[in-house]
Amino acid sequence: MKNFKHIVASTLIVLVATTNASYAAVDTVSCETDPAFAANSCNQCFDGWTAAEGDNKGFLTDIWENNSDGSQVMYKEEQSMPKMISLGGASWTEIKASDSVDFWQYTPEFEALYSDSDEWYVLEAGKTVTWIESTLGSAYQLSSNTAAEGKNIGILAYDVWVHNILAGGDPAIETDTHRECVLIKSGASTPVVTPNEPGTPAPKTPAAPGETPKALPETGPEHIFLALAALLLGFGFFYLRKKA
Repeated sequence: MKNFKHIVASTLIVLVATTNASYAAVDTVSCETDPAFAANSCNQCFDGWTAAEGDNKGFLTDIWENNSDGSQVMYKEEQSMPKMISLGGASWTEIKASDSVDFWQYTPEFEALYSDSDEWYVLEAGKTVTWIESTLGSAYQLSSNTAAEGKNIGILAYDVWVHNILAGGDPAIETDTHRECVLIKSGASTPVVTPNEPGTPAPKTPAAPGETPKALPETGPEHIFLALAALLLGFGFFYLRKKA
């Protein structure tokens, strides 16, 4: 058991390193590339990812990027968290670690931008910050999907409200408001494996001439970890890049 714990610890380090490297920015596209964007009032659009039935999409983040010539501010009261909109007959389920946590949360980096005197969050010109993220254990699961490969099955959408700081130091009353949308398409379904009849042994692959047949590995606690690793690797990883 001691050796198994060491194996688990080492494998977890490799798994974390792999998932960290799996984050990738989705591509910004013209909102005219798909009618689904116009149908959902999107004005900042992204080409997202593909998903097959049973897939989980978690570890989600969004970046607030200030490309203006001056500082910008956000008010939490004006923001709405992303929502998954099902398309093409697909069905998405919002999974959370527990009922006591929200699906989305503000990041510590965003909270550090808070001004106690002004009661807003300020981002200087040319700066970026990861401002929201999905909570650990939360994911959107594609619970059912009958759409053909390449068809639209969902849009992750939400509105973002930002105010530019005027020359006098006050935020503009007008807002830079836009609706961000990430389009998800149906991927190839996982082949269905038909189990053997009860009591029927699994077919064996014959050994090559002169080769000693390989024995199956013994069943042990390490298989529990491998199942957990497979579950974690079933999650998708991405972040959105906001042009404010």
